Amino acid sequence: MKVVFSDRAYTAVLAETLSKVETETGGVFLGKYMDGIWYIVESVDPGPNSIFQVDYFEYDQKYIQHLINKKALLYGAKLWLIGWWHRHPVTFHILARTDVGTKAPDAAMRAEGAVSVLVNLEPLCRFTI
Repeated sequence: MKVVFSDRAYTAVLAETLSKVETETGGVFLGKYMDGIWYIVESVDPGPNSIFQVDYFEYDQKYIQHLINKKALLYGAKLWLIGWWHRHPVTFHILARTDVGTKAPDAAMRAEGAVSVLVNLEPLCRFTI
C-alpha cells in the first residue's frame, strides 16, 4: 500500500496528536485514491465535542461533517473521505478489535477500502498504516 501525505495533512495529524498526549485522539482524511496510491490532502481534527479518554475516543460527527464540507470547497477537484487516524496511548501500535469493527463498514463502502493509521509517540513518533 502506498500512501502520500501532503505537508498540511501530516502537520495537522502531529498537531492534534501533541495536543492530546494523555488521551486517545484522531481525525479523518480527505483526499483521492488514484492508480493504487492514496493521496491524503487534508486531515480533519475530531472536533470540540469529541470524547477523549485514555482508552477510548469518539469523534464529534456533526463537526467533522461540517468541516469536511468546508475543506472540500477549497479544492477544485472533489476530495473524498478516504480514511481516518487515531492515537493509542503509549506503545500500543495495532488496531484493537473495536477499531476494526467500527471502521470495517465504512471501508467496505469503497471497492479499494480505506486508509487507517495509528499514531504513536513512544519510543519515537511513528505511523502504522
